[in-house]
Amino acid sequence: MKYSVLVFLLMGSIHAMAYDSGIAIQTDKGARIQVTINGKLYNKQTGNFVRVRSSPGLFHLQVKVLNPYDKQWYIVRKDIRTEKGFEFQYKVIFTSKHKPTLVEVKRNPVYSKYFLNPALYNRHPVA
Repeated sequence: MKYSVLVFLLMGSIHAMAYDSGIAIQTDKGARIQVTINGKLYNKQTGNFVRVRSSPGLFHLQVKVLNPYDKQWYIVRKDIRTEKGFEFQYKVIFTSKHKPTLVEVKRNPVYSKYFLNPALYNRHPVA
């Protein structure tokens, strides 16, 4: 009996480690970006918004961005720690004379099957 309780407790703790987290990167002024996380390229087509879903942990983020002021490509690097249950939103901020910087804008909760009841977020009543 002790072993079965221990096994179920262990399975529950492993399942809890798999909560979703995420990173969202955007630019102002409609600049184009390419995002690389831990050495893996996440968008081959350049765009101005990238969303990445993952497990929580430490990530080495590298953003290649086209600066709209001087039309030069810059690489911005930052180490990011994500927590379970949250999506971290970052924005690339441009200045006319300096290298672009990556700034955390806000944290939003991730709505998935692990958090609360998804029916609570449904705006349409079920008949």
